[in-house]
Amino acid sequence: MSKTPEPKNAISTSVFRLQETLRNLKRQCPALLNSQSNSLDPACPVTAGNELHAFGAVNIDKVRQEFTNHINSIRTICSQFETEVLGDVMKMGSGADPAFRKHFTHLKEQALLESTVLKVKDTLKRTQEYLDESLDSSEESKAKIKIQKIEHLAQSIGLMTFVDSSQKTAYGIPMTTITLGGTVIVVDIDIDNTGSVLRAKVTYVSEALQNDQDERVDNMLAENLQLKSLSLFKRNLGTLALLDRLNVKYAPTDFFLITKWLLADLKAIYSQEVLLLDDDLASVLMEGRGIPSLYLDHPGVSISYWIDKKYVLGGDWKSVQKSIDRDQNNQLLYKSHKLDISFEASLHPQQFLPPSRTNYLLGFDETEDSVQEGVNGMHYKIVKETEFPKFIGAMRFVKPLSTLPGLHSIPVRFVAILDPPVPASDLIVQKLMKITGFSNEDSKIQTTTTNPSSDALSLEELLVTDIKKTTDQSSTEQESIFKTNGKLRLSVDSSKEQVYKWAGSQKTSGKLIDRIPFNHPVQLFNIIQCLRQQQMYNTLFQSIFYQTSHKYTVLPTSNQHTLSLDEILQEGSADTCLHIEVTSINNPHTLHLTLSLPPTHPLSPLVLIPLAISIPIDTPTRPVVRLDQHDPLSGTQTNQAIGWNTFVFDEDKMTRVIQTGYSIPLLIRWLWNRIESNQNNLKTKEELSLKRPCEDSLLWKEEKYMKMDISG
Repeated sequence: MSKTPEPKNAISTSVFRLQETLRNLKRQCPALLNSQSNSLDPACPVTAGNELHAFGAVNIDKVRQEFTNHINSIRTICSQFETEVLGDVMKMGSGADPAFRKHFTHLKEQALLESTVLKVKDTLKRTQEYLDESLDSSEESKAKIKIQKIEHLAQSIGLMTFVDSSQKTAYGIPMTTITLGGTVIVVDIDIDNTGSVLRAKVTYVSEALQNDQDERVDNMLAENLQLKSLSLFKRNLGTLALLDRLNVKYAPTDFFLITKWLLADLKAIYSQEVLLLDDDLASVLMEGRGIPSLYLDHPGVSISYWIDKKYVLGGDWKSVQKSIDRDQNNQLLYKSHKLDISFEASLHPQQFLPPSRTNYLLGFDETEDSVQEGVNGMHYKIVKETEFPKFIGAMRFVKPLSTLPGLHSIPVRFVAILDPPVPASDLIVQKLMKITGFSNEDSKIQTTTTNPSSDALSLEELLVTDIKKTTDQSSTEQESIFKTNGKLRLSVDSSKEQVYKWAGSQKTSGKLIDRIPFNHPVQLFNIIQCLRQQQMYNTLFQSIFYQTSHKYTVLPTSNQHTLSLDEILQEGSADTCLHIEVTSINNPHTLHLTLSLPPTHPLSPLVLIPLAISIPIDTPTRPVVRLDQHDPLSGTQTNQAIGWNTFVFDEDKMTRVIQTGYSIPLLIRWLWNRIESNQNNLKTKEELSLKRPCEDSLLWKEEKYMKMDISG
């Protein structure tokens, strides 16, 4: 077995650790670097400026704690030197000066030597990694290099390693087994002489986990290595190693068992929801508390809470049900958006379940009185969900109190890692902070618009940026719409072309949410609903500006000269497109659309059709379309009633259309077809002009709303 030795406690060592902490923070948060060098670095993620916040990729609390520990270590050593060395010197008087100077010079030389050694070791380590990468292509060294990489990786996350090269496969081919060991877990990896990974096997040492061996976690780690994805292998192995370290550091709390109990609770809730919805798994995923899974691209519990509409409509959900019944992971769930549940360091101590209770969820046969009357029942609190699905009531959970005998409060909390990350508005981030206890009434995010000089992307730019291609610094065609006030022309099937323009006067400040820490499972549904509301807004927005299913052309606005009246009229007479202006004032609650008919259409002088798509927080996957009484240009509410043709502009039917496809272009196409097929029932401007002016005062005064009456 080999293990990285612990460096001794000295000021130079503490300073070096502090520098390493800051270097790691800079690597994880490129936004901390100078903006000029940031823009020149091709490896800098384009979304770096949107990830430095409470729900970013880095646990700021952990960094803060490490920084404090290093500073305290330096202070302790300095205090000890002052007490033991300087105190003795002061007692000896001036006669001790030569000896003290000699001793002080020796300490300086020793510190300089230690610092040099640490720097050389770090340089040699980086050089070795560079050489290993250059030798990786050599057939003779592939197996050796891969084993060394796995060894270094395992040691960096606190696991011991053992290499056995005496094994052979069933066909007599030489094979090396590398064993990665912790206190609770042991991982065996078999590699042949060509460097190919044959298999991986995870074994739990704890007796309580002997029946929890699962091939899915074995296959997941093996596939990570077979696909040469060391970063993904490190993430997944690191998650297992984290639980192993936490078990040792905070015994007797068993985080593997807590994960197991949480999964059992989530499955019990899932079973109730499936029963109430008549096996409608798609509705459970999109409207319920999600579908829980184990080892779904993550070595632990995952909750699928959102999936693309095309999979809702066309997915084989019966196959998903069969897979879940067999404790297998279906391929359809790999396409979903997930919350991967794990643990992380916290500044505030938390309480987890003791071994005497194996579930957070209150059982069917349990009541608040029965819990209180049980053993140590007075040390448990019953908590209830504040938000819950429409088709089922609120769930009740047990929360252990710090007064529970034998229970230790520990600085660890749950964390939900978003896969993939979600671009969100400041309003959603603020709501999540309130739900998870990160903020109070005095602590709020005030920024709603982006700073023009900031390196952070606006929410609109985040939604048209492929965040998976994090190192691509070039702007996409869609991004130019928000930078040049351009337009986007879409072709939806054989219908009339649609031209969209983002009419927002200011860009919306956006964050990229990578992880959401929380304290108790009772908070999960509130978190999921907030994410679904943002996901619904993002989906509708991207159905226009980040679209691959429709042909699109970016039409930037030219500012080279001012168009004359004749040019405007000539251009308008040739325009046969539908023009739609899009804006959002209270993202992600509402999207405002203003539809203009083609200038050549008989009804075009009646100008604009305003629509509002609302996303309710209690049912975010069911957006609602209304004929907008809100003026997006002035931000005011219109009180005057408008006489709409309810047969053409049927709000309930428009709502069903948007709920069916989650696509604004499809809604506009449906509405246009509706107008065309009922054109004979709509009065023209000339017919309306025969009325008294007061009857259409709103139409002719503001020229913003279209009034259509059924003839006769």
